[in-house]
Amino acid sequence: MAEESPEIIVDQDWKARVQREKAEAQARQQGEAQPSEEEAAAPPAEAASFMTLVSSLAAQTMFALGVIAPRGTQEVVIDLDEAKYSIDLLMILRDKTKGNLTPQESGRLTATIAELQQVYVARVQQMHESALEGGPIHPRDLKQP
Repeated sequence: MAEESPEIIVDQDWKARVQREKAEAQARQQGEAQPSEEEAAAPPAEAASFMTLVSSLAAQTMFALGVIAPRGTQEVVIDLDEAKYSIDLLMILRDKTKGNLTPQESGRLTATIAELQQVYVARVQQMHESALEGGPIHPRDLKQP
């Protein structure tokens, strides 16, 4: 089996949001009252913060599931308890914010939870199969879900 490098997804949209926020702050300092159409259409800063939180918890879960290897190493450590805890946190976040999210935020959160749950179930099955075979699990043997 050929080694595949883990796929890392980076949200580049935050840079554009930061630039818009800086422009808005400068406009307020200069006394401009009307934001541009692009600024008015931009999601509020709270949306960016919320999605950053979701992305952070998702990345933490992917590390715990061994999907993403720590930088500078080819070895992964699977911590199913940590992964379950992180998924549970996301589910609590979904439940506590119900009705207060935009449809995009709600959809992204639900999709993230579903994807992480699928990977979690696949890892649990792999761990059980390995335990039945009586051997240790090596990162190179892990199937990418």
